[in-house]
Amino acid sequence: MKTNYSLTLAALGLAACLPPAYAQLVIPSDGSDGAFNPGLSPTNVVIDLSQAVTGNWNANNSANAGKGIYDASKWAVVFKYSSVNIPAGVAVRFKNHPTHAPVVWLVRENATNAGRIYLSGDLGQAGSAALTPPEPGPGGFRGGVSGPAGTGVGLGIGNGGNGAYASVYGNPSILPLIGGSGGNGSGSWSGGAGGGAILIAVSGVLDNAGSIFSATAQGSGGSGGAVRIIASQVTGSGEINCLLDGRVRIEANTLATSLRTSPETIRVSPATPPLIWAPEAAPTVSIVAVSTNATPADPTAPLVSNADVAIEINAATTITLETRNFPIEGVVEVRATQKWGGASWIRAWYVSGDQATAQWRATNTFVKGYTTLQARATAP
Repeated sequence: MKTNYSLTLAALGLAACLPPAYAQLVIPSDGSDGAFNPGLSPTNVVIDLSQAVTGNWNANNSANAGKGIYDASKWAVVFKYSSVNIPAGVAVRFKNHPTHAPVVWLVRENATNAGRIYLSGDLGQAGSAALTPPEPGPGGFRGGVSGPAGTGVGLGIGNGGNGAYASVYGNPSILPLIGGSGGNGSGSWSGGAGGGAILIAVSGVLDNAGSIFSATAQGSGGSGGAVRIIASQVTGSGEINCLLDGRVRIEANTLATSLRTSPETIRVSPATPPLIWAPEAAPTVSIVAVSTNATPADPTAPLVSNADVAIEINAATTITLETRNFPIEGVVEVRATQKWGGASWIRAWYVSGDQATAQWRATNTFVKGYTTLQARATAP
């Protein structure tokens, strides 16, 4: 898992007998992905995030308009639209990037959603389909498998037990932008995958008469994802649903009381300037080596036919981690999740360095097969 962590406050123009007028927010979008206007045919639109060009999110994307840019340093697929218009009756879904990165829409003008935007994860499956971890929404985490070799637990920091997730995690600001955890496999069924995460930042008005779903079906095991909205004004009588245990955040000068959110949330004023990404000084933790093998800068945890790191040691193996902008009095942990089996949190010990950059180590004896590692750092 990767952890990377507006809106200019609109000036009030007052005129007699007129409501306050809000200036457009300064959203960093050059509109080079064009206008997203899928029309009424086809009614089901799939945005393939794997087609995104790898590069700097802020680069002009005119040569690959509509495909977005995947920025590994931000762990996000970014679309810089000029405008968005999703008509009623149209459903927008996403096919994951190999890294399962979340989605960011930066809209230069206005955005209208009268249709449906889906970021929910796949439900658990039975039979041969349960042998493959269910896919999450973009930015979410896969569910645990089930088959002749047993069952596996879901991925993600908030994963719980008994085919369910544990609790809400992350923070109310949804920085970093991160989706929901997957549920555990149970019996002959795989666990449901977590909901995805999206940031929709609009310079002008976001009119949501439709729905944005990053929810999970009751009892599927996966948790809801996250939807973060930034706009000068948010209107409409539609719905934003991130149940169960997901997050919704709306940063706007005005918010229509007719808009429904699950879980319920209140409007907060947009920051000045818009805070799209976590500050450069935000704390981070990463796994940099397993045994003597350096980890890739942009891991994908394929869990089928390949691995980010191959280990051929049937004994305790050292895991090396690095923190940045993090106090050395804090707690650093690694979650080791077997594809077929359980998961455990392993506490790392401080080795060297200071708050700016420090090294930590943990040990784990890996079982045969795939194990996924996720890092977590908690300040005192």
